[in-house]
Amino acid sequence: MSKIRFSILPHGHIENDLAWNIAVPNPASKSNKNSSAQWISVPSFSVLIEHSELGYLLYDTGSCPGDERERLPPYTREFFPLFADRKDFLDKKLEELHLKPSSLSAVIVSHMHWDHSGGLKFFEGTKAGENVYVHKKDFMYGLCVTHQSPEVFAGGGYFKDNFEFNSLSFRFVEEDENFADGIDIVTLEGHSPGLLGLVVETLSGVYIFPSDSVYTSRNYGPPECFPGIIYDTLGFTRSIAKLRRLEKKYNAQIIFPHDPEQFSTLKKSPYFYE
Repeated sequence: MSKIRFSILPHGHIENDLAWNIAVPNPASKSNKNSSAQWISVPSFSVLIEHSELGYLLYDTGSCPGDERERLPPYTREFFPLFADRKDFLDKKLEELHLKPSSLSAVIVSHMHWDHSGGLKFFEGTKAGENVYVHKKDFMYGLCVTHQSPEVFAGGGYFKDNFEFNSLSFRFVEEDENFADGIDIVTLEGHSPGLLGLVVETLSGVYIFPSDSVYTSRNYGPPECFPGIIYDTLGFTRSIAKLRRLEKKYNAQIIFPHDPEQFSTLKKSPYFYE
């Protein structure tokens, strides 16, 4: 068995109405006709994986510098503001571990929404930039909606510029596959037309990263709760069922992408789970 360890790299946080994460979380009622919205802060992070045969790999990339200021359109900055300092972006997080984007061999992007793909900018002209794994359906959908729109931001989360970073080579994934010894890519759906989750086996146990197919443990349930942002509700349900099978098969821990309660309990870089 290959030796694998991973580190969680925080990239600041996004604030938004809880209703985007949990559909109708605080419904009004006869006795409370004016139920108020709940403004929350959710984490953004990527996962650095060290594999004894492949070296360093990355799962997701965080956002792009400028997204916390003027790069994203006003609507997104109003409803989903990113709070991050320059030190929170991927290149600086790698520097803290004495690494560079050129130190990595591959990048697996769960899906092309702005807060997961913007860090691809740092891989222009690198070996990892020649090995960027994405879900074909998600990539094609995002490419289509952004390049048919006169706006730079379209389709509920796709940023046109994130498809136009220089000298990147995308490798399309459509089915589950064994990426390497101890690392499996699993295809999920619901949040977008297609999404790549990751199953990582370490000596201490198996971890599942579902990315935005399931935002939080509250979405996962039981009972499962639909998010307010969703592409396909039936796909979401199928993803939940698939993740439950994997969780049971491997006695795995699921690490959710935007769960502030769970995130507060996780150890972050420079710590490595082994």
